[in-house]
Amino acid sequence: EKAIDLDWYCSWLSSRLLNLPATVASLRTQGKSVRDIAAFNSVCGHVESYLRENRSCGINDVVEHLQELEVFDDNSEDCETFNAMQLLVFSALGWKSMVYQPEFNVCSPDKLANHDGNGPDSGLVFDVYNVPADMCVRPLFVLLKCFGNLLPARSSSSTQFAVETSKTAASWAALYPSEVNAYLLHTLLGVRFRWVDSIALHLDYDKSSRTLSIFCFPSICASQLESRSGTIFAFASTERNGVDPRADEDDIAHLLEEILLSYRLLFGQCEKSRKFFRLVFDSANLPFPQPDTLLHVLCGQRQLSHDAYHANLLPRDRRVYYAARDFPVLYERVELLAKELSGGRPRSMSGLLRDRRDTLQFWTFWLVALFGGLSISLATIQTILQAIQIAQQAGKI
Repeated sequence: EKAIDLDWYCSWLSSRLLNLPATVASLRTQGKSVRDIAAFNSVCGHVESYLRENRSCGINDVVEHLQELEVFDDNSEDCETFNAMQLLVFSALGWKSMVYQPEFNVCSPDKLANHDGNGPDSGLVFDVYNVPADMCVRPLFVLLKCFGNLLPARSSSSTQFAVETSKTAASWAALYPSEVNAYLLHTLLGVRFRWVDSIALHLDYDKSSRTLSIFCFPSICASQLESRSGTIFAFASTERNGVDPRADEDDIAHLLEEILLSYRLLFGQCEKSRKFFRLVFDSANLPFPQPDTLLHVLCGQRQLSHDAYHANLLPRDRRVYYAARDFPVLYERVELLAKELSGGRPRSMSGLLRDRRDTLQFWTFWLVALFGGLSISLATIQTILQAIQIAQQAGKI
């Protein structure tokens, strides 16, 4: 049985198409509105085909290509129609790659918007939530960077780029699944988990509200990683040694791999975290029509199957992780969680009982509790016996 199940995507996409503004929904292809999922997928087919053959193109290039092919029934070149086509392509790129989610009717028509800024946000992903539509003439990776750090690149820091055999490897902090996991984040720090449909927000931790965003559709990562030609790679930067590093194809591929691996670190390799996942991932209360079965595999199974089909798709568990080695793209986000946990202390007696990160502290507590309890019990018994003895001497017993 294949692990990559994209059955959820059709119902998810249908719910998103309902949000298209009237100006965009008025675009028709072969007599059908682009709100129709078959018509939308037909347009996306032309978009994806063009992007595979043309690197560093912009949204306007894609729109002009669609006009040349006469994809739309109304191929007029008036400003309103062209703007509607721009917004449609922008939306298609977000929904197909799932890097971002377009937002509608939240700004003036001459701007492109993505992400709902009302939710928890660390401020480390988005710089702005909308950009001028004039940016559609620029390459896609430039347009995406205008919003912020939606597709992070590997850091140029020598410590983070270091290989395991280098001297700097000695400074790496070990991340054990038993010490860095979702269960401890919740019990020790009171972290709340928010399931999102945007790759850009994966592992984004908002310290003010103690909210950790988790991307809940890992199969889209696996499917795009499998083909290495998914829509997300259209955002790959072709610049070399830029002042502001942007993700190239290798960075994007590594990001997808790291997202899949992060589910194992946070949930899959810790028994209590697997149970916690089943508690917090309640399908009935999710804002999405249908859950991704691969998420349950990665977060809920103790061991993963690595047969011939799955060998290059599913991550391999490690006994110990290092952010610099295993999460070079998501390094800062993983390190932040690890540091928050390392500085976190149990806030209650129950939290202290569950905290096994410091083995010496854990057993010291239990030994003190055991001997303290025995001492109190013996003292109580001795007091009772003395009271009985005094009563007997007084002739009251």
